[in-house]
Amino acid sequence: MLSTEDDAEDAAGDVMLRLWDLHDHIKDNDHALKLATVIAHRLSIDIIRRQKTEHSLFADAKEGLSQMAGKWASPSERMELEEDVRWLEQRMEKLPPRELQVLRMRQMEHRSNDEIARLLGIGEASVKVMLSNARKKLFNDIKKKYRQ
Repeated sequence: MLSTEDDAEDAAGDVMLRLWDLHDHIKDNDHALKLATVIAHRLSIDIIRRQKTEHSLFADAKEGLSQMAGKWASPSERMELEEDVRWLEQRMEKLPPRELQVLRMRQMEHRSNDEIARLLGIGEASVKVMLSNARKKLFNDIKKKYRQ
């Protein structure tokens, strides 16, 4: 169901964690298989929905930047801004999937660290670390770009 191997691995890991949380209630192997199937299906649907939202959010951000640039910038400045946005988007896509997901949830969806932790089923400290790592990587890429 999922488009990338990373998404499938994330979903599989989440399924295993959720099964572990339910291990006291699992009757036998057949019951575990049925639970895993239902959980994987629902997680996959959630991931697909989130990706659609993320892509539209980034498109909205690009459109907003273009509109802002259109008000204050010359055509060449607008083109340069659009190139910068594409460059940043390419760098973001190189982040590990979980870091990218956390960064988008925080920066584009304006979710709190606590909310992100609950939605992803991870600790708030993990959210902070992933967010910090993603920001550092992007910041270092920006520094490298402007040193040239």
